[in-house]
Amino acid sequence: MKGRSERKGARPVWMTVLMWVFFPWGLFDLMLSSVARRYKTDITTKTAIIETVAFAFLLLVFAVPVILIAALAPGMPHDALVRMIVVAALLFLGLVAAFAAMCTLTARRMLAPLKKMAERIEEITVEDMSARLDPVDTQDELDELSRRINTMLDGLQEAFDRQSNFISDASHELRTPISVIRGYSDLLSRWGKTDENVLTEAIDAIRTESANMKSIVEQLLYLAKLGSFRLRNAKFDLSETVRDIAEGYRLTSTDKTIACHADSGIEICADRGLTVELIRVIADNAIKYTPAGGTVDIRAAATPTGAEVTVADNGIGISEQDLPHIFDRFYRCDKARGRAEGSTGLGLAIAKSIAEMMGGNITAKSVLGSGSVFVINIPSAPASGDEKPRGAKGGKSDG
Repeated sequence: MKGRSERKGARPVWMTVLMWVFFPWGLFDLMLSSVARRYKTDITTKTAIIETVAFAFLLLVFAVPVILIAALAPGMPHDALVRMIVVAALLFLGLVAAFAAMCTLTARRMLAPLKKMAERIEEITVEDMSARLDPVDTQDELDELSRRINTMLDGLQEAFDRQSNFISDASHELRTPISVIRGYSDLLSRWGKTDENVLTEAIDAIRTESANMKSIVEQLLYLAKLGSFRLRNAKFDLSETVRDIAEGYRLTSTDKTIACHADSGIEICADRGLTVELIRVIADNAIKYTPAGGTVDIRAAATPTGAEVTVADNGIGISEQDLPHIFDRFYRCDKARGRAEGSTGLGLAIAKSIAEMMGGNITAKSVLGSGSVFVINIPSAPASGDEKPRGAKGGKSDG
């Protein structure tokens, strides 16, 4: 009550009266906010009440002076004055009623899409987020609201799918290393403490599986976050970037030949960090499955829409049956060898997700026993420091 009286005291009564008399909009605004805040009813009713009262007020503003002038006119018979007042009152009530009906119908018609939106939104649940708002056949704010809600739902659906995939993939893939670690732990607990060979084998296995678990979790988290990344597009020299990547591999993969052929002056506008990660994932995969003495050739060339990076190797290759699935999550062409090589089966999934998020794509050709060729298409995008996130539909990987 104190706060209410203080608010009333902040504006003198005479000032409020003057505002209402000389500025009808002040009265209308006060009535609008008061009705909208205090009364819990539908917008159609509120709109009809507010508009009708405003219309009645305007009628009175014009009608009362006319009646007063007629009443004060000399020679005006009393009966005529009474009839005029009665007719004016009936006309006033009729106009107000007609206006109220018109306001109600108009508001109901204009706000009908909102009711449909509310009914449609009730169909959206955590178990089923596929429902979307129907297009609104109006060219106004309701149409914009409908489109923005659908866009928001698309983003929520993608985030929910990424979370579900992460939980499913993590629980599935971590089951094996956890079982191995537990098995060797039981072995050590029973009789491996005094057997040096068993102790060494168990420690090596636990260390290897722990590293695999760490790699799986890190790559799953990275893959889950890709859909919400904001691209930081900027112009950079792809030729120099590819040469730097190749030079780094020459220093670390000394048992293999790392060749690099990049056209000079390939300037593209893209997210440099993601571009480097994309090329490295493909190159890592090629180096991993190329035996000692083999060759990995990294090439870069300009295209009309951006650039193309090719990573070719003469390694073990991929069979015709496996090739369509290499971008699937956790797919390994050789399950046993893949795990021994430290493969999580997520590398190519990450690469495909990055490429699609940047608006590009990856294609692969391979012959079993003769090597593989991966072609990365990287489009050049408009420069922007705050690019909106794109949905990544990444598949799975062999690397």
